[in-house]
Amino acid sequence: MKSNRKIVVIATLSLFVVIGIAASRPPEEKFKNLKVLPRSISEQTIEKVMEEFSKSLGVDCKFCHVQIDSTNWDMASDQKPEKSVARKMIKMSNKINKDFFKAKTKYGEENAVLEIRCMTCHRGEPHPEIQQVPEEKSNQ
Repeated sequence: MKSNRKIVVIATLSLFVVIGIAASRPPEEKFKNLKVLPRSISEQTIEKVMEEFSKSLGVDCKFCHVQIDSTNWDMASDQKPEKSVARKMIKMSNKINKDFFKAKTKYGEENAVLEIRCMTCHRGEPHPEIQQVPEEKSNQ
């Protein structure tokens, strides 16, 4: 009887340990290789952010992401330098918004409120046109 009781107690304790370990594992990331956008970003929010980038720069997904074939993509790949530039631009926009507009949110956060966005400079172009300061007009 005592040995049966020991087995039940040990089995129960083992079960609790296994459950505890399983519960303490971090949830698997939905998206791979996120370095600037929040790792907890929802599918809806990342789609919204990517669509904003596409429209703001007048480009499609393959500008930053690697297309394997007509239906498959390697979104996590860092092969294209444009992706690295995009990350730097996101950091820059977040910093400008925080430092000069006291923004409480960043790109990729739910319902982010940002004054400076990609469209501010890009205006539908992958490489923003550099504007020259106009010459002073003479008062003649």
